[in-house]
Amino acid sequence: MQLRCTYCQTPFALRREEALAGLQKMKAEGLSHFDAHCPRCRRVNRIGRERMERAYPGWQAAMKELEKETARQSQAAAAAPAPTKAPPA
Repeated sequence: MQLRCTYCQTPFALRREEALAGLQKMKAEGLSHFDAHCPRCRRVNRIGRERMERAYPGWQAAMKELEKETARQSQAAAAAPAPTKAPPA
């Protein structure tokens, strides 16, 4: 999602993972906006829920898929044997 800082007019992008996390947080806490920080002036830019949802249609399905993927990765990491040190020769 491409944004422009309302204070210093610097364009910056909001990554998909960050936007999905923001949408999830807004839903869980009942918030009406997301706070995106400008990388240049570090001030907060408010992005409304409607704008976030328009930028990422189907975000709920994407969030479920991301949760499944992270669960698979954590299971694979837990199932992998721990590396053993070879005895000094």
